[in-house]
Amino acid sequence: MIFSSLLITTTALLAQQSSHWSVDTVHLGDGQIMHDVLITINNGKITAVAQGADADDSQHVVDAHMTPGLIDAYSYMGVDGATLEESRESTASIKLAHSLQFDAPAFSYALSEGVTAAYLSPASMNVIGGLGCMVKTHGGQVASLFGEAGSAARMLNDGAALKITLGGDPSMGNHTGSGKWTTSFTARRPNTRMGTVWVVRREFYRALDYVELRDKGQVAFNADLEVLAAALSGDMQVRVQARESHDVETALRLQEEFGWPRMLIEEATSAHKIAKMVARENVSIVTGPAFDSASRAIARGPSQAELRYAAEPGQICCEDYHAPGEEHINESGKLEWSEFALSLLPAVVPRYEAAPGLARGRRSEAAGSTPALPALLAAAGVKFAMGSAEAHDSPLTESSLIYQARRAVRWGLDENVALSLITAVPAQLCGFGNSLGQIKAGFDADLVLWSGNPLDPTSTPLVVIVDGQIVADNR
Repeated sequence: MIFSSLLITTTALLAQQSSHWSVDTVHLGDGQIMHDVLITINNGKITAVAQGADADDSQHVVDAHMTPGLIDAYSYMGVDGATLEESRESTASIKLAHSLQFDAPAFSYALSEGVTAAYLSPASMNVIGGLGCMVKTHGGQVASLFGEAGSAARMLNDGAALKITLGGDPSMGNHTGSGKWTTSFTARRPNTRMGTVWVVRREFYRALDYVELRDKGQVAFNADLEVLAAALSGDMQVRVQARESHDVETALRLQEEFGWPRMLIEEATSAHKIAKMVARENVSIVTGPAFDSASRAIARGPSQAELRYAAEPGQICCEDYHAPGEEHINESGKLEWSEFALSLLPAVVPRYEAAPGLARGRRSEAAGSTPALPALLAAAGVKFAMGSAEAHDSPLTESSLIYQARRAVRWGLDENVALSLITAVPAQLCGFGNSLGQIKAGFDADLVLWSGNPLDPTSTPLVVIVDGQIVADNR
């Protein structure tokens, strides 16, 4: 009797671990599209992808589009100012994973938009900011007693890449001091871009000396220098945040000087100006979210909710934040806002700011931005992926990862290429090209079922699957 019950339980468990999906249109993630596809899933993995297979035995038969789970290659989900140690400008060995908010709402927001995995970057206020991590947006242990089981992010790699920041962010707010003793960590260098580069060079030359002495057994273990040594040898990926084109050029010069075998550039807002140079050096890029306005701290277009709030603000304050006459009714009878009025929306609308450095840094370094950046990089032959940065920190997801791809297509990027830049390509750049980002036998069963073509603005995720399990069902 006990054996029979055990057999029944085991059979039921295996049935839960195995599933079959018959889908009308499947975007494989590498730019290819298949029709009438049967996808077989076992134990969280895709075991077969067959075209024109008999769907009679499928548990799920759907006339819709399916993609791999989207992969955000540059995100600040779960990251805030408290995750960064600013008492010194180089904190190479500190892991973001040790202070990350794994059950931050951003992960569930991203999951609802089809994002199943993400690279999380340390904040940008240090020159060398530590180690970023790779997570899945579902499947982790929830800290809150009231949280849904498995709804937190799950760690895949807690030391995925070393963060270096060029540009204005690391020197923002620093000063040389008044000559008096102070406990403020802002009384330090760097104070300029030149100082930022000096810190990078100083630390890596220290690492070169350290490696020489370490190999001779003549120096004590140093955690920070061990990380930098791994970057020098190619065992650790180096991610350099550089927005302005001249900062990107600086990153290329630093790579040439130190021979970093695995360097990737984050954000690269103005990289289209030197795209041919980047392509020639065979350096990959992860773009940040497209800028709708250089003055906006969080780089996404104003949502309908924000516009409604700005037009009819609440009773507590702020009725006069926009100047009279800054809005008007156009010929179609619709309300239009000037660039000036839109630039004031961040002050009017309460919003969550995930990581320090984004607001002022983007505002000062966004003059050369263009929503055509992905199309221009692709035309120049640059290998790149797209990231959402802090876009998923709000339930207003007008700049979610899929929005970035849709906007890139509107500005000239090929549709099939656009989907690969948020699936297969970021998986490769993040070190998971053999398990994530494609609908392929042997890969993790992270899938998204869409109501229509995922690049259509009206299309929404119907079902999100992580490791073979349905974690969001909006059918």
